[in-house]
Amino acid sequence: MQNGMSVPMIRLEVEGMKTSIICALSEYTAQMDADIKKAVELACTPDRVKEVLYAAVGKELKNAIEDEIRNFFAYGNGRKAIKAAVEDKLTEEIERIEEYKKLQKRKGKKEK
Repeated sequence: MQNGMSVPMIRLEVEGMKTSIICALSEYTAQMDADIKKAVELACTPDRVKEVLYAAVGKELKNAIEDEIRNFFAYGNGRKAIKAAVEDKLTEEIERIEEYKKLQKRKGKKEK
């Protein structure tokens, strides 16, 4: 204070603001909770739950069936059947090639 002049003072009170913010957040949280509950109630009607359940069960059944088919051909009797068919075809092809070579050999002897 110089020359008898007073300095203006500003006083901030944040306690009231703090309480207001806490109340507002509490109200917002309560409203959000109520909105979420309402949305869940609207979404979880018996018909909707049944629809979602059947879709999920159908998807899981499809996956399980596909897994078993894959396993059948990868590890089970399906693999054995494929192996046998491939072996038969390879044996036929080898026999065909050997027969062709024999014919070529005979053909070569006749030309000499």
